[in-house]
Amino acid sequence: MEGERIRVLIVDDDQTFLGDIARLMTDRYRIVMARNAKEALSAHETLSFDVVLLDIDLGGGVDGFEILETFRAADPGLPVIMVTRDSSASSAITALRKGASDYIDKQPDLGDLERRISRAIEEQRILRLNDVLQKEIDELYGRMVGESPKMQALRREIELAAQSASPVLIVGETGTGKELVAREIHRRFSPRKAFVPLNCASVPHDVFDLKLFGSVKGAFTGAEDTEGIFELARDGILFLDEITRIDSSLQAKLLRAIQEREFERLGSSRRIQFRGKLLTSTNRDLHECLESGLLQKDLYYRLSAYVINVPPLRDRREDIPLLAHHFLERKTIELKKSKPEITGEMMMTLCARDWPGNIRELENAIERYAVSGTFQLPVGPENEPGGLLSNETLFRMRYDDAKSAVVSAFQKKYTNAVLASCGGNIAAAAERMGLSRFGLQKMLKDLEGKEPS
Repeated sequence: MEGERIRVLIVDDDQTFLGDIARLMTDRYRIVMARNAKEALSAHETLSFDVVLLDIDLGGGVDGFEILETFRAADPGLPVIMVTRDSSASSAITALRKGASDYIDKQPDLGDLERRISRAIEEQRILRLNDVLQKEIDELYGRMVGESPKMQALRREIELAAQSASPVLIVGETGTGKELVAREIHRRFSPRKAFVPLNCASVPHDVFDLKLFGSVKGAFTGAEDTEGIFELARDGILFLDEITRIDSSLQAKLLRAIQEREFERLGSSRRIQFRGKLLTSTNRDLHECLESGLLQKDLYYRLSAYVINVPPLRDRREDIPLLAHHFLERKTIELKKSKPEITGEMMMTLCARDWPGNIRELENAIERYAVSGTFQLPVGPENEPGGLLSNETLFRMRYDDAKSAVVSAFQKKYTNAVLASCGGNIAAAAERMGLSRFGLQKMLKDLEGKEPS
């Protein structure tokens, strides 16, 4: 607040406290005092404040928490610090649960009070900035694209997982959009609070606990007061991507922090509460990780109150046209170019591919097309008609069996691709394939449950 004094509304029926606090703060702050709810609400309606100090007990049976709720409804971004004679943990927890930014007792130290006011204002500034950034991210990247049954089921799982502060484990292959799922949970759970992601695979082992929990000055050579990501997340969302990359010795420390919902900075004995929601993810097979010890079972049980499986793109081919047009639209807007056409033949090619790199690979392919104007996919066995079968497998089969398996694999891949490009419309797909509707339905029934061996 450079060049302008911080505006503080103080609400308290205790004249002695009002006088004491005014003498402490007048030199540095612009103070407005209110002795009851009516004066407080009137002041809030007519003036703009940076922070409010609000007494919990205003006398005459008036509960300060009721005024807090009114302030929160009218101005969600206004930081409110509750004032109480009872500075016990239960009183503090009640204040924070009801939306207060912080709490102080009736005999505050000026230095401590200034720090709490500055912190409350800074937290709200960060939250406002987070809102702006989140809107920009949504505009730039959009949200989850797809209307397939698998995507509809995924959205229902996300809705359930976002209804409580319980941990969520997100499982899926590389490129399926696990972070996008995490951000969608954040949007539904606590959109105005922090979203703090960390890719565990990118953090060296010897600094991981520092990254998680922070440090105090002097904790080790060169150490400064540093906030870890648990502290940065506070009561928002902490997302640990690729959780199985954490060394087993550190998994025990992480488990303790999750169980107790509090932690210590390195070099400190002061306990810090974590009031947020923890999301984790992995692209590895969970059963193998648990059997091999890459993920400790006790930690897994704590992380997996909800487990969300993100489907690979090959299992929701009908979403490929929507995704392709979405990525093309976004990239051409970014490049300020006219949008090239995706022809029916091109779309069939896109839908026929298995996309081992999933959505990320599709996005890269579409962006290359937007930049160069040339449609070209990476060459690999997954593009070949018999791509689901290796040569080694085929060469061990009798000729008739091998031919039947290749034809079956091609039919399955081809019909899935055409259906996806037609949005699942049987009649339109049959017309494109040169079949009758009955003929296509019979082919689908014959293929049902038939997997290439």
